[in-house]
Amino acid sequence: MTSIDSRVGEARSAGPSVQDLLAADTRTVPKSLLDSSYVPQGLVDVPKTRYTDHSFAALENEYMWTSTWQMACHVDELRDPGDHVVYDVADQSLLVVRTREGAIKAFHNSCLHRGTKLRTDDGRVASFRCPFHGWRWDLDGVLVELPAEWDFPQVFGHPDSCLPEAQVAEWCGFVFVNLDPQAAPFNEVAKKMVEHFGRDFAMANRYKAFHAVKEVPANWKVVMEAFAEGYHVIATHPQILEFAGDANSEYSIWEESPFVTRFVNGFGIQSPHLGPLSEQQVADAYMAFSARSSKGAIEVPEGKTAREVVAEVFRSAMAPIFKVDLSTVSDSEMLDAHLYHLFPAFAPWAGVGQSLVYRWRPGPTPDTCFMDVIRMMPVPDGEDRPAPAPIQRLRLEQSWREAEGMGGLADVFEQDMENLPKVQLGLKMTAKRAKQGVSFGAYQEARMRLIHRHIDDVISHGLVADGRDLSELAPFRIPEG
Repeated sequence: MTSIDSRVGEARSAGPSVQDLLAADTRTVPKSLLDSSYVPQGLVDVPKTRYTDHSFAALENEYMWTSTWQMACHVDELRDPGDHVVYDVADQSLLVVRTREGAIKAFHNSCLHRGTKLRTDDGRVASFRCPFHGWRWDLDGVLVELPAEWDFPQVFGHPDSCLPEAQVAEWCGFVFVNLDPQAAPFNEVAKKMVEHFGRDFAMANRYKAFHAVKEVPANWKVVMEAFAEGYHVIATHPQILEFAGDANSEYSIWEESPFVTRFVNGFGIQSPHLGPLSEQQVADAYMAFSARSSKGAIEVPEGKTAREVVAEVFRSAMAPIFKVDLSTVSDSEMLDAHLYHLFPAFAPWAGVGQSLVYRWRPGPTPDTCFMDVIRMMPVPDGEDRPAPAPIQRLRLEQSWREAEGMGGLADVFEQDMENLPKVQLGLKMTAKRAKQGVSFGAYQEARMRLIHRHIDDVISHGLVADGRDLSELAPFRIPEG
């Protein structure tokens, strides 16, 4: 990481920190939540053109999206031989497939004859046949049919006739891919995420209960950043201020695992932006907003906090629905938002009962992107694993409210969507007298500045490896400091 004055980002909001809330929890708190860390990322502005310029987007497409670990699908979508998912990112495409031997492989989705895309849709096939001239590959990527093979003596039977492979890794049921054969192993890159979920958060025995992907009219970084901090709550989601400690959120950056960061927003406490509220007022506001319980008003007894009372209500309501014992689960796990981020664009929640997962990918221009929202639900004990939910695809003009099963989350998302096109338009104002950079906060938005530094590092490495001039990145690079 870039060396920054250690005093940067020391300031914090008034009110209880997340660690204060954990210390007062009524249950034992997972060790992973106590593992918090902050590494200052400086104060310099981030150039606006990183969000809008086609040349910078081209550098990201060529070097970042081709050399980083990205979530392609879930293993439930690859249950049987021939099951495959087409993973498209930037101008790259992979075929992620279950082979006859039961392995999961990822092949470049391009015919080795004249480049035709072999598959455009997910599904199940016995082999991959090019729709243009009929060249056909088995599920293990071996060329098994070439019409008029007599005319291609340089191809058939040659090792280079196999479909090129990408790296594959599985984590908690998710399948990750990396197009760079020299990239560091997934477990090394995702160290903290692997460690925390493996020890404290049950994600593996969950199934995909909901999946929607929407094209959004803003750069992928603009959209990703909207879900990476609680700073925007005061203006964008004022309806939750009475029970969300927005400015008291915790942001973790671990020096030993720099590609994983975490954002924790405490709930069941009021925002420090408001005047003093009683514990009863906090509980009433939370219950009125929440859909987790059918109960109406609840009483907060003398000496109790809204957090502990609402957490107990949620335990009682959610345990029979998910058919799991929640009696020993901490208040924090019942209430708070724990959102991890794996560079560049995968974000799983560590939750109880249901866990959300976000993914972002670039769109056809720097002004658009695709955002996936996935809800993972626990498989009830003793029951068969449900089939994964089909993907609902929303066009640019559609609302998240049109995604069946998204529930009240859609209303919150639409508040964010109202802002994002305005952000994208504002970033294009780069006339001489206009502000040229984005000013991130030293603490609340430090993770975003770190992600931008990672992007620079990946692109720089790629340019050097290809013998290209670093001056191509210079107009967009984040200054030191």
